[in-house]
Formats: sequence, structure tokens, C-alpha cells
Amino acid sequence: METKPAIVVFDIGKTNKKCLVFDADYEVVHSEFFELPEVKDANGFPTEDLEALKAAMDMQLRQCISHPGLDIRAVNFTTYGATIVNTDAAGNLVHSLWDYLRPYDDAVMARFERDHGHNGDVYAQTASPVLGNLNTGLQLYLLKHTDHALFGRIAQSTWLPQYLSGKYSGQLFSEATSVGCHTLCWDFTRSAFAGWTMAEGIEPLFPPMRAAADPLQIDFEGQALTLGIGMHDSSSALLPYLRSIEHPFMLLSTGSWSICLNPFNDAPLTSDELAADCLCYLTYTGRPVKASRLNAGFRHTEKVATLCQTYAIEKQQLWQLGWETASSQVAVPADAPEPLKQAAAEYEAFLRGLVQEQLEKIRLVASDAVQHIYVDGGFSRNAVFMGLLRVGLPGMTIRAADVGQSTALGAAMVLHEHWNPTPLRRDLVRFSG
Repeated sequence: METKPAIVVFDIGKTNKKCLVFDADYEVVHSEFFELPEVKDANGFPTEDLEALKAAMDMQLRQCISHPGLDIRAVNFTTYGATIVNTDAAGNLVHSLWDYLRPYDDAVMARFERDHGHNGDVYAQTASPVLGNLNTGLQLYLLKHTDHALFGRIAQSTWLPQYLSGKYSGQLFSEATSVGCHTLCWDFTRSAFAGWTMAEGIEPLFPPMRAAADPLQIDFEGQALTLGIGMHDSSSALLPYLRSIEHPFMLLSTGSWSICLNPFNDAPLTSDELAADCLCYLTYTGRPVKASRLNAGFRHTEKVATLCQTYAIEKQQLWQLGWETASSQVAVPADAPEPLKQAAAEYEAFLRGLVQEQLEKIRLVASDAVQHIYVDGGFSRNAVFMGLLRVGLPGMTIRAADVGQSTALGAAMVLHEHWNPTPLRRDLVRFSG
């Protein structure tokens, strides 16, 4: 049986882990979902069992390689961010993985503010709001100032995607999408590690930088493979758009949070933008991506539940409401029952307020070069939300977009030239509207 070249991507979420195989046409030809039980760290907080994760990935990779219908040529990784792995000189874990949801020590934060953050420059330079353990640099700072002996055992500090890759190559690297994700470690103004990391003796712990598109060659149990060094999940999900769309654009990615990403705004993040909950990511090529966020999905879910309970309707009835472009209002069938009409009026009023907030978040990161906005996720299928967005931004082209398994797909596409002999498809993003 003739087989196509294929790549294995491990898409590691905090709860769900996936092993996906893409063929040369970037169709998913094999998938496995697996969960691992959490373990407790030394302080009783839940954390990832890295040894169990590596064993599970080994098993999945062996199955893919031995599958008669798959010609596995490469493997890559994409994981959740804000997670750093500290290893000693022998490559062993210095301590269990810290969960970024752990509460941060207020006294240590006050010390950091006093020593490094008092004028706010460090946050603007690193494009990082203060997020406690979600700032991985602060994890290292906390460790240094609360357990100096343990900190002294660290030889290398590696972000999770690159650590997983290093378990197969024996080499550890730092990589742009990981170091540029609200870590407080990367100075966007100098494209270098932040000065405070050098002052604290933290910067020497970071492995050398290597591009996500610059893979290694390994032998895995007799199988020659191209090995990616891994990517942060948010930047990986953006990559299919960057490689498929030739004009400047913004992506509004909607889920529990609505994240507006502008890869074409490289203006330094201002203090006012930071105060408005903006931040920056880095693309796989090291370009800044200015981003804003709004907890729209959470609030929408709560509102829909309230309306359904109040008016005894089903949530699908609200999601299926149409939009009347000519009158710029919700289209409710004339013969709709009165409770639905009342719910629709209240729902429209709620969405008008929510979209107004969304417009403000979009304007925070907008740039003159961008005239196209693509919306993916749940709200891209909501006619009322999309209609109100177009009313609020009449000069913009706004379309719904969809990419299946975008996070894993990005990790596959970044290595395209190294494993895939066919031209890169330009139709992997599906548009509507």
C-alpha cells in the first residue's frame, strides 16, 4: 500500500492531550486522545507528571511509526504556556513542575516591584502584565528568593514544549513563541532577555535560542526522524493564518476568552495598553503580535443560561437567531412565541453591550495596515455577534474563519520544508461570510 509522508504532533493541553498525525495534504489521518492523572507537588498543589507524559508520548509514537499506513518522517510538540522545567547538570528534574495556577507570594512580588518593577518599565519592555505564576520569570524569581539551595541546583530552565523535544534529542533550547508569552523574561525593545534576568543571575539558566522552523535530526528506536523543538500553543494556532493569508489581518479568536491578535502591529506596548490588559506574543519568526483579551465567552454562557431559565427556552434558539443587515437588528420570526421574542430582545441588548467592549479591545491593538479581521471559534457562528461587529467596524472586512486542529496544524506546518515534499497548501483556512 502506498503511503504519504506524515508528521506526528503532540498537542499537550492541561487536561486533554492529543497525538495527531497529518499527511502531506495536512489531513488528519490518525488521532489519539489521552489523559493523565495529576500528581501533587511538594506543597500539595496539582501538577503534570512529566515522566508519565513522556512514557505516554513514547507509546503513541511507537504505534504511529509501526502503523503500516503511515510513513512518519517528523515529530513536533505544542503545549500550554506559562510552564518552565528546571533541570540539574545531569538533566534530572530539580523539582516537580509548578502549576501556573498556584497563588503567588505577595511578599516576593513586593520585593520584585521594589527591585525591578517600581517604574513600570519592565512590564512595558517585556510586554507582560503582572500575572504571578503565569509570568514564568516570576516563578524563577520566587524560587531564588525562597529556596536558594534548590535554585542553586538548577543548571537549565526550559519552557515545556522545548523540554519535551529535548527528551528525544538530548538538547535543550529556548524558542521565541515560548519566551515571548507574558514570561517577563523577553525584552521586546531589544529582542533579548530582559535586564532583570541578568541582574538576578537567571538569564544564564536559559538554553540558547533556536528557531521553531530549525529542526534537529534524531534516531528514535531505529527510525530516522526530523524533530521540531516545539511551540507555544497560542502562537502555533496563529501560524496557519500567517502562512495562508497574504495581506495584513487581525485574528479574533473566540472561546471562553476572546483574544484579538494583530501580527502586523509592531509598535511597542505602552503603559496604557498594559493597564487595559494588552500584551504581546512572538510569532515563530520572532515578530511581535500585539494582543488584547476580553472574557466574552464566560459572560455569554452565563447570560444565555439566565435567559433560558427565565423564558423557558433552549439555548439553540438564541444561537440560531438571524441578523437583519438592512435594519441592523436581530431577525426574529414573526410567528415566534412571545417568550422567545422577549428573550431575543434582551439577548440583543446584551450582545450590543458585549460587542461594544469587544470593539474597544480591537481598537487597542489595531493598526492602519490592517483592513481585514477574521473571527474563529464559537462567536464566528453567531450571526448577531458578527452582524454587530460589522456595524461597529464599517470600514473593515470581517469574515468567519475556521481551521481544523489549528494548534497542532501550526506545529506541523512550521516544519513543512523539512519533511513534506509537496507544495504547502494555501486553502487550509476556510472562510465564510
